[in-house]
Amino acid sequence: MAGRVSVLVERVVKVYESAAGPVVALREVSLEARRGEVLAIMGPSGSGKTTLLNLIAGVDRPTAGRIVVEGHEVSRMGDEELRRFRARVVGYVLQQNNLIPGLTALENVLLPMAAAGRPDVARARRLLAEVGLEGKEDRFPEELSGGEQQRLAVAVALANDPPVIVADEPTGELDIATGERVVRLLVRQAREAGKTVIMTTHDPRVARMADRVVLLEDGRVVGVYDPRKVGYLGAAEVEAERVVVEHLKRMLEDVRSRLARLSSELASGRLGLDEAVRVYLKLRSLEEALVEELARLGAGVEALEGAGR
Repeated sequence: MAGRVSVLVERVVKVYESAAGPVVALREVSLEARRGEVLAIMGPSGSGKTTLLNLIAGVDRPTAGRIVVEGHEVSRMGDEELRRFRARVVGYVLQQNNLIPGLTALENVLLPMAAAGRPDVARARRLLAEVGLEGKEDRFPEELSGGEQQRLAVAVALANDPPVIVADEPTGELDIATGERVVRLLVRQAREAGKTVIMTTHDPRVARMADRVVLLEDGRVVGVYDPRKVGYLGAAEVEAERVVVEHLKRMLEDVRSRLARLSSELASGRLGLDEAVRVYLKLRSLEEALVEELARLGAGVEALEGAGR
């Protein structure tokens, strides 16, 4: 059962300056996550998901609003305080993993420990065994598969036993089976170790493994729901279900639009053949997941047209 509030985000605004003028990434976003809870953040590309994670992790600062993580008011910290905060309080699993190519798996896990002034080889080895990399301590990242690299990234994020873990699209570059294994590792940290896990995802299969899902669109929170209840409880969940269905329909439209553009991007040379195939397979997998979820929620057949192209 989830415990006390671990992460509090209050009316947060983030504005970036660009050559074309100010870009508003987040618009008065408020949410909270509790100890032992898994919170998934969904939304289309550009909705502000990664920006929100960066602010919670202290990688960036909000333009306005307040962020408190494990009693630390991140939005008010100076550079040195943020460095210590990132080393001890938050573990970050990046979409493009943050592994050091020239270090072995064991050395990658030891690095954040050393930065925090407490290297522990025995703990590093235990973490590698926990994520299924026992016997591969001396392998370099390029010698590991994509799934193994992502599991190594999870071990690195856990190196200093942080109470909060944030993960940006932890399954984004992985096949379904490997991706679910990575997410289950993160979920286990919440269930068994009482950590707070906040992850972004496009995939409703991943979102359904969370306790709650926050929907972001255009930098705003448009809904918060329990993915395990929507579609089953009837009247009590009608409004949440409506918001979820509309959101998933828009995501499905976006995925199909991106699929339709792939051939022209390949023909124009903007994408190479290998990259086009990788993107195609990823989008098709996501399309199937969205269609499956819409069907589970009883969406009309018009929402599902074209799914079998």
